[in-house]
Amino acid sequence: MKQPALLLSTILALSLFYRTPVVQAVTPPDFPACANPQGTLKVSYEDGVHGIAGNTAEYKGSDSVYQLSDTTWLQCFCSQDGEGIQTNWWKVSSLIEEDIQVLKNQGWSFIPSGALWGLDDEPYMANNNPYACNGGSSDSGQILASAASITDSVLGLASTGNISLIYGLASVGAGSLFLGILARKRRRE
Repeated sequence: MKQPALLLSTILALSLFYRTPVVQAVTPPDFPACANPQGTLKVSYEDGVHGIAGNTAEYKGSDSVYQLSDTTWLQCFCSQDGEGIQTNWWKVSSLIEEDIQVLKNQGWSFIPSGALWGLDDEPYMANNNPYACNGGSSDSGQILASAASITDSVLGLASTGNISLIYGLASVGAGSLFLGILARKRRRE
């Protein structure tokens, strides 16, 4: 009778020390839509060739950049045919590698240094979203930007790592069941 009780006590003691990893969701800041830009206009080009973060193609059209805060910028590119790309820039020097990976999984691009983009020489995350401009009405641009924002928030749900806890509890349960059966068998003998 002592052996099953000792084994059960050992399993319970080990389960108290078992810790599941804590994974917290990364919540990007809110960005306004390019259909109604906010912040301080830093640069604006009516025409020219421009780059879009996370994409190696060249884009021709207008481009404006707004500073929203010390860590956020909004880039509004509008091509000559009215197709726009809104790039949300977020300075992420305080994020850890795991948080950056979560954002990458959500469609953000990691930019090691913003210096090439006219920003601080710090790491940034950039997220591109389509919107209608010039050729399209501002209402449809707002609707597209809102739809992209809703999609981002749905994709922003983080995995919490609970499978480890489930496996741990299942192991404790199976061990307890085994010990109960063993104890019952010994009582009969």
